[in-house]
Formats: sequence, C-alpha cells, structure tokens
Amino acid sequence: MMTFKTSMKKSYLVATDTKQAVDKSILSDVLVCSIAEYFSAKQLKSPRQPFRRNSMETWFWVLGWFLSILTMAVNGFVIFLVCIKRHLRTKTNAFVVSLALADLGVGMIAVPSLFFCSLATECTPRSKEGLIVTYVRVFTLYISGTNLFTLVLERYVAVVNPLKYLTFMKRRRVIQMVLTSWGIPFLFSLPLVSIRSSGIDLARTMLGYLGLLFEIILCVILIFFLASMFHVVYSRDRILAKQLRFNHMVARAKTQNKASAVKWVALVTCVFLSCYGIMMRCSLLFLTGQSCNDFHYKIPLQVINSGINPIAYAFFKRDIQQECKRLLFE
Repeated sequence: MMTFKTSMKKSYLVATDTKQAVDKSILSDVLVCSIAEYFSAKQLKSPRQPFRRNSMETWFWVLGWFLSILTMAVNGFVIFLVCIKRHLRTKTNAFVVSLALADLGVGMIAVPSLFFCSLATECTPRSKEGLIVTYVRVFTLYISGTNLFTLVLERYVAVVNPLKYLTFMKRRRVIQMVLTSWGIPFLFSLPLVSIRSSGIDLARTMLGYLGLLFEIILCVILIFFLASMFHVVYSRDRILAKQLRFNHMVARAKTQNKASAVKWVALVTCVFLSCYGIMMRCSLLFLTGQSCNDFHYKIPLQVINSGINPIAYAFFKRDIQQECKRLLFE
C-alpha cells in the first residue's frame, strides 16, 4: 500500500513539473513574440534614417551656417565701413549699402529660419508657420534681386550716359530708387501670401505665374544692362589703347585691374542667374502641382550669391578699396 502511494506521489510530482515546464515554455514564447512585435512596431513608427542621409543633412547645416555667418560678416563690414567714414557716403555707395542690407537679411534668414523651423514639431511646409518662413525667405531674396537691379541701373546710367548722370541721379532720385527697390518686393509678396493661404486652385496658379513673371523680367533686364555696360567699357578701352600705345605699362595695369573686376561681376551674375533659374524651376513645378525638394543646394547657392555681391560691387570700388587697405595695413 505504501509503495502504491509513493509511486502515485512521484507520478503526480513528475506531472506537475512537466506542466510547469510547459507553462514556462509557453510564457517565454509569448514574451519573445511580444518583444519582437513591440520593436517591429516601434521601427515602423519611427524608422531610422540611413547614415548617408543623416551625414548629408549634417554637412548641409554646417555649410549653411558657415556661409550665413560669412555673408553676415562681409555685408556687415561694408555697412559699417560706409557709415563710419563720411567721405564714403556717396550716391553710388547708397545703393551699395542698400544691397548689403538686403544681403545681410538673406544671411540672417535663409538658413537660420530653416534650421529653427526643422527643430519645431509644428513647422511643416504646409503649416502656417512653414508658409511664413518660406515667404519671408523668398521676400528677402526678391529684395536682394531688386537692390542689385537698382545698383546695376545706376552704374548703367553712369557708364552709358555719363553726361546725363549728374542731372538724372539727384539725391531725391537716389532715395526714390532705394525705396522702390524695397517696396516692390513687399507689395509683390503681400498678395502672394494672401493668395497662397486662400487655398483656391485658380489663385495658386496665378501665384505661380506672377512669381515666374517677376523672376524672368528681373533676369532679362539685368542681363541687358550688364551686357550693355561691358560693351561700352570694352569699346572705350580699345579706343584708349589705340591713343595710348606709347605707354604700355599704364595701359597694362589698368587693363588687368578692370579685367579682374569684370571677372568678379561676371561670376556674381552667373551665380545670380543660377539662383533665379532654380527659383523659376520651382515656379514651374508649383504650376504643375509638384514640390521642388531642392533646398539642399538651393539655399547654400542663394547665401553664396549674397556673400559675393559685396566683393564685386563694393570691394572693387576704388574708395572702399583704399579705405580697406588703410584699415588693414595701417
């Protein structure tokens, strides 16, 4: 009898241990499956970006901030130099300072606004904050373009019609041109914001056509003025070279100085046309209902354009060049 009870007890214990082992195995399988489902769901909700994309965006922000700081420093130096030196406050330098202020705004807004907007969770391209950031950036670019246009127009009148320059370019006319170069982008951008926020398809189409028309007109007129100036300057240089052949050293020095200035102006013009070419591409894509997705190279190119404008239009001017040498070497 005792042997039977002992065997029954052992059988019961073995069965209990087997059941516990099975329960533990099932529990471990359920736990493993739950952990796997958790991590797979987490990966689907927040997928990790590839290393190449993260690296590219890091270099974009590093390059963008470097170019922005450099642009602000160069344009700020031009504004500071003209403001503290009384003999630099001329009519031409008024346009130079106006362009430097516009380019300073591009350096302060283009990359920093995009950077802080990317940190905010609610600042998406379709949101109200994203639209404000976009239009402020476009507004500063249009201001830079119109100020460059007025500066080239002033130089065009001085080069092509030097006798009419003194009677045409009065102080009142300079103030009117500077205010116009700042007022046109503001009056142009204000209805664009209201049209874009209305959400009407016809209004958005008008927005794309207006932006494209503004950009094409600005580029065509700028190319015409610059080509006319270069033609007049080189024609006069050929005439002077024929009259002053006996003095080769003076003619060679002047030619080299003008050639370097012309190269910088040509470089700035190419960068400017590249920027507005990209903007025209965006306007065309906007008309077709597509997005640009080109800020990785569009924004740095726009900041570079604002950074090299003072080099071509300010530092090659004789009065500013002499003042810079005096500050650096004395």
